[in-house]
Amino acid sequence: LPPPPPPPSLDHPSDGERGTALTSMLISIAFMAFLCTARTTVTAWGGTAAIGARRLLGSSTGMRNTGRRGLLLSTSGSVWTPNTMLLGNRSRPPSPSRRPQYEWRRWMAAKNNAANSVELDLIDLKRLVEEATDLYHKNQASAIPKDRIEAQIADLEKESSDPSFWDNPNSERNQQVNTQVSQLTRLLGRLNNWEEWEGECRVALEFIEELDDPDEVFMMMEECKTAANNLLEDGRRYELSKLLSGPYDDRPVRLILTAGAGGTEACDWVDMLLRMYTRHAQRMGFSYKILDTSAGDVVGYKSAEFLVEGDNAYGWLRGEKGAHRLVRLSPFGANNKRQTTFAGVDVVPVLEDEEINSVEISDSDLEITTMRAGGKGGQNVNKVETAVRIKHIPSGINIKVTQERSQALNKDLAMKRLKAQLLAIAQEQRLDEIQAIRGDAVEAAWGAQIRNYVLQPYKLVKDQRSNWETSDTQGFLDGDLEDCIGALLQTRAQEEQEALDEEERNRT
Repeated sequence: LPPPPPPPSLDHPSDGERGTALTSMLISIAFMAFLCTARTTVTAWGGTAAIGARRLLGSSTGMRNTGRRGLLLSTSGSVWTPNTMLLGNRSRPPSPSRRPQYEWRRWMAAKNNAANSVELDLIDLKRLVEEATDLYHKNQASAIPKDRIEAQIADLEKESSDPSFWDNPNSERNQQVNTQVSQLTRLLGRLNNWEEWEGECRVALEFIEELDDPDEVFMMMEECKTAANNLLEDGRRYELSKLLSGPYDDRPVRLILTAGAGGTEACDWVDMLLRMYTRHAQRMGFSYKILDTSAGDVVGYKSAEFLVEGDNAYGWLRGEKGAHRLVRLSPFGANNKRQTTFAGVDVVPVLEDEEINSVEISDSDLEITTMRAGGKGGQNVNKVETAVRIKHIPSGINIKVTQERSQALNKDLAMKRLKAQLLAIAQEQRLDEIQAIRGDAVEAAWGAQIRNYVLQPYKLVKDQRSNWETSDTQGFLDGDLEDCIGALLQTRAQEEQEALDEEERNRT
């Protein structure tokens, strides 16, 4: 056999080895050139090149793009620059063992902040409960005791259970008994609600002091807050109801809206006021009924009249009497300029016939005119002058009635409404005789407004008598009048008390 070939010499590589070595060297040079190009591109273009570098190198080094110029973020959370990644900088990111400690410190800080927030909310809640509880005890002391209310209700129900009581269901006594039973039942229900809400607040605060679970504490605080708000709001309503102690405050009321200066804009303003008052009646639990309307030439109403019935309806709404001023950009003008508009609101109680019949009015003080009513009713109302308008000359009050198909019935109804209005005015002006009333007609014009509704260039509703104001014009026009009317009642009560104190000082 021939001898084996000698081993290849290291000094004299073969042609295949030379090709392999040359190929490896070229690949290394190309790769290093690519790395240098990648570094330049990362520095110049930032996040875009970093994304490409991450796709090539990040899978093996655990990197992700930060979106910032020329920066990559390792999975441990430290920032690596292009120099760190590509130029061989040996600096390492912080140890991952420190991250749990950082997260724990963040969690403890968030927990402490939540605890401090709960403490602050608890302090505010205790103040709210204290205010509601003080008002509860004050109102409870001024209200009729529950046992006396229950005894009065039992006596009235016993009287109404007698068969002879219903022989004349329309008698005055029947109406008085039914009204008293209704009022006492509502008062008893209100007192029971107060006790329930006060007990919920007291028990909730005791549980909050003992609970450790934040979710349970938050839920209990919300329940306590709801009960305290109910107790406080209803207590304030009760305080306002005590101010409605006038002779006619518990009667139903008629509101007459009349367009003033402003033309078509004034007719639209009457429509807006009608919507506002009817929505407020619904919010207060009153019932209303549209009695008469006179449509405007373009939109809205020239006049509108409606009836409101409910607890202390007249006493609650009697402060709305007067001129109401609106300022806004008119939607009916071609130039869309700001325009001022007025509408008059008259408030009249609905009284019983026995009270009205005692009023005597001289014929010389009345101006009576008749006209055709128009509208529904057939040829009778369109051809016969059934509508009646009565003007009280000394006061300037005008009463127009078109409801009935007969002129005599309309005249009788107009006289009743005029007498009721004169009685209410005499009571407001503290006059002994109807003949002393002078010039009480509402004038819907400049200088006579009781409330301003400014929608442009800013939003503001301000009552000129109590100086109450709000920037929530849309909410106010949607029927949220309770705060405004309450402020007016308190202002009037304060003025009356000051007048009584002045009289007392003058006597002494």
